[in-house]
Amino acid sequence: MAQVLNASNTSAVFIKTQATLGTAIAVSGTDFVPVVGTPKFTPRGPGIIRRADVYTPFGGEVAAKTGGIGWDVSITTELYWDFGNAFSLNSYPTSLAALFRACPFNVHIGGSANDTVFDSQALYTLATTRTSPNGTYATCPFTIVYQETGGKQYSAYDCVCIPKFSWEAGGKVSIEWSIKGKWVDVADSVNTAISYAYTEMPLVGTACTLSGAQFGGSTSALAKVTYDPGFALSDVLDAQQTYGMGIAMIALTSSPSLEVEVADLSETLQADWTDAQDNTIGGSPLTVGITVGAAGTVNFVLTSPQLIQWPTPGDSNGYRNIGLKFAGIVNAASESAIGYIEFDSP
Repeated sequence: MAQVLNASNTSAVFIKTQATLGTAIAVSGTDFVPVVGTPKFTPRGPGIIRRADVYTPFGGEVAAKTGGIGWDVSITTELYWDFGNAFSLNSYPTSLAALFRACPFNVHIGGSANDTVFDSQALYTLATTRTSPNGTYATCPFTIVYQETGGKQYSAYDCVCIPKFSWEAGGKVSIEWSIKGKWVDVADSVNTAISYAYTEMPLVGTACTLSGAQFGGSTSALAKVTYDPGFALSDVLDAQQTYGMGIAMIALTSSPSLEVEVADLSETLQADWTDAQDNTIGGSPLTVGITVGAAGTVNFVLTSPQLIQWPTPGDSNGYRNIGLKFAGIVNAASESAIGYIEFDSP
């Protein structure tokens, strides 16, 4: 069983985009990424296997090292985004830039120079470098280093990742990152302090809007939002290398999904159960817009939404609510976005 390596309160995570595929790079204080909670590094692959049924001329057992070895990494961050700065190919206005660049989205500019859109679509060709800020699905791998003060240093390179966004009313927008990368031998930490200056503030959702035929003309009080872009990291390349991961093959294994908890209103105002029973695909987009103060809005959009599981009644702070999960369904033009995230400047 793989052992999960937990960070301590005297550790830090550094992430930097690689200029060259296949080569780990050194990090510095400017590559610091603030994480929430405990980052986890899990060794990947069979690793060391003890074989009690094999005997040698010397007596005793044989330990065999087999399969690919890499790191499965999971971290949680809050969302940082500077709506006042324009997006460009090599400049994302966030301290999470290296993570976003390693995601397999089609990234392009929205309605204005400061709007940025991250698309998921059913059919695409994935490249290892972006040649244009518009219309290109690509991943730009990174090196990640987790360093304990006075302890050990864990690192991986050629890393790719996928995010999952979540938000609760009045709180910060959070992102869970799933990362896979190639193995770097565990070493002692560099005991000299890596200094860094950090002034960026996380985005706090102060209000939320719901739009789409699924909610009719009613206003639904919203408690929680979760958006999954639908991508997954596969390990099928493990067998291609002796002791390495390779860039994990990335696929859109499921439709982008949007889960919300809203006020449980009457079926006339909000046809939750009726929509589930009808099992129809919406003809208009479903949009959840989270206002982050005066800075801007983060929109999560499904272009052809369908309710994909029965509503889940519950309560939040003593109020009746209902959990609804929608998916973006592939339409006739499968090479177009079926779900996307938009950073919309004021």
